[in-house]
Amino acid sequence: METINSFQNLIRFAIEEEKKAQELYQRIAVSTEDPYVRAILEGLHEQEVLHEEKLKSLLASVEPRGSVRK
Repeated sequence: METINSFQNLIRFAIEEEKKAQELYQRIAVSTEDPYVRAILEGLHEQEVLHEEKLKSLLASVEPRGSVRK
């Protein structure tokens, strides 16, 4: 694991973890036959998308203009 040596790197790391969680929930949701479980997993996926958006906004607010990486 990469060393987290700044607040910005911590946020970037968290964004990547949110993306991994989104992929996991989505992958499991499409593979389950239980509609209740699928709905829960889809809801969890959406929560992770919102977390990612909030983290990206936070990153943009703490980095100098023009230096935000995607």
